[in-house]
Amino acid sequence: MEPNPVNKLQAPNLNFLQELAKLPVDWTTAPAGTDVEAMRKWIDNVLLKGPLAEHRAKCKFQRRRPEAKVDISDVSVQCSDGSQNKFIIRVYEPELGDNAPKQKLRPAIFMLHGGGWIHGNPCGDDLIATFFASELDAVILGVDYRLAPEHPFPAALDDCCEAIAWAIRNADQYHIDTSRMGIWGASAGGNLAAAVSIKHTQERSVTGYPSLRLASLVVPVTGHLKVLETFNKQRPCGKSHNEQAVADVPLAPELVVKEFEKVYELYLGNATDIYNPLASPLMVKDISQHPPTHVTVAACDFLMPQGLAYAQLLRSFGTSVTEEILPGVPHGFTFPLNADVTRKWIEDQRDVFMTAFA
Repeated sequence: MEPNPVNKLQAPNLNFLQELAKLPVDWTTAPAGTDVEAMRKWIDNVLLKGPLAEHRAKCKFQRRRPEAKVDISDVSVQCSDGSQNKFIIRVYEPELGDNAPKQKLRPAIFMLHGGGWIHGNPCGDDLIATFFASELDAVILGVDYRLAPEHPFPAALDDCCEAIAWAIRNADQYHIDTSRMGIWGASAGGNLAAAVSIKHTQERSVTGYPSLRLASLVVPVTGHLKVLETFNKQRPCGKSHNEQAVADVPLAPELVVKEFEKVYELYLGNATDIYNPLASPLMVKDISQHPPTHVTVAACDFLMPQGLAYAQLLRSFGTSVTEEILPGVPHGFTFPLNADVTRKWIEDQRDVFMTAFA
């Protein structure tokens, strides 16, 4: 009798668990994800500073080129919604080598952090961003978009789109090749990266902006759970091989579902329809010329089905899509950067962008 593919995929990754246990973090002190202020303080004090930051900084990746010095600066950018608000773009610039042409143009990647749209900032991805900058000789732009609930949808999306416009306006200053730009987003950032890719594609006839070379969506939120239910009832495309293989994945616990829906409510505010494709990309209709897309899902993440469904939806529109399921790991698989599966995945992400920018 053939083993259940779901059981095989969801069998715990022992190396991941061992590396997770080594992290200098007491996870029992973490507040509820919907306790906005408490979670922001906890992330800042526990995850972005102190022993964990020092632990993560020691992680080493396999490099394809000598490590370059990467300069990091924060730039304040005016929001595009007519308000007086501003947001920050964290710029990671690899220094030009002594023999490099001073006007050499480099690709750019917009990195959109996770955090349920209500907490987090680009600093949490510093190590990955500097690795990408050095390895790809690319300018990495970490978007510190405005957070909900103070700034509900579409504030974060507007900021991410404005970051692209800002990069194009300032391409000469940062030596950016605007024909080689990509976007990367994790979790809620994956939702934003998907929405930005849709909006950027739809508006290109007006803006004249070049198309993105690649969208990398990492454990993305592609829709409210009610949206996923509607999508499956009115499914406009067949199921992929991977979707069929994980069809028997257990449902998320009720507590997790309620927490997820609460976070979505905080993000959307009172006025936004959950079926808006820029809030739930799984609802997008036929969209041509969407950028090539790479989707990463974690086998022990309840978001896996909607990530795979979105990959198949884009594929049905003619988009070039690749996808991967990381076995035995949960949604937050990037916490222990020293885990074999995490380290290899980060190195593979470099290669995916390297191919896209070639």
